[in-house]
Amino acid sequence: MVGRRLTLIDNLKNIDNMKKYIFAIIAALFIISCENTNENLVQQRGAAVVPKMSEVLPAFFTENINASFVEFDVSLSPGESVEKAEIEVVRTRGNKSAILKSITLPATKLKITATEILTALSIPANDFVAGDNFNLYVLTTKNGKTTRSIAAVGIPVVCYFDVSMLTGNYYYVSTSWGDEGDVVLEADPGDPYKIYVSGIAETMGLTGNGNRLELNLNPNNFRVTGPRVVIASSAWGYTNFAMAPSSGRFDSCANAFIVTFAITVDQGSFGSFSFTFTKQ
Repeated sequence: MVGRRLTLIDNLKNIDNMKKYIFAIIAALFIISCENTNENLVQQRGAAVVPKMSEVLPAFFTENINASFVEFDVSLSPGESVEKAEIEVVRTRGNKSAILKSITLPATKLKITATEILTALSIPANDFVAGDNFNLYVLTTKNGKTTRSIAAVGIPVVCYFDVSMLTGNYYYVSTSWGDEGDVVLEADPGDPYKIYVSGIAETMGLTGNGNRLELNLNPNNFRVTGPRVVIASSAWGYTNFAMAPSSGRFDSCANAFIVTFAITVDQGSFGSFSFTFTKQ
């Protein structure tokens, strides 16, 4: 591990050159933006209505079609109105799309079921499988112009999940960081979705300080977050070796956590690296 190098900003002499390039780009963008006159902006104003979509809860379907649904809110900016609003569904596998149904805005706790989606897309039940993904868009029509929402509600189809799947003996592999090994995942006594990881410092040849990595799972979308934790006081001549989950998810089909960690020491940052923890 001695060969690992920090990605610290030590080439300060390049900063002046970078500034010159940045200023040149900003100047060019400013000139281009000036070409968009107030007259053009006035012509565009009110031409389209873009609805706002809230976070979806729960954020996934399971293979149990009859029990699968999602709910979310759709709203408009104050003073906005539309002639018509519809929900469009797109299946990413095959890029098949259909109008699901018409809605009235604003809509609170708009419920979309897996059965509705399969019917709209003419998908047989046996073709509804884990790994599928569906995107929901809102189409609004005003003054004869139809606009598709920029944001989309993404709904993955996941495998069976039980909270007990989150704990136990795991084996992790990180090709980018260059380590792998056995670790133990345990749940916080007061929160089954707060998971502590023990033993990872030792797999890297370090002496752990007793601190454990923390993975916080959102059960509504399986996303993983967590705080920065110092797991070793020293590492290859550096001090306070720490890992922080910057992004991640739990894959219930593979029974695995896929997490990107930012790895740092007091002297700087090594960068971000992907780790996959698979239950044994």
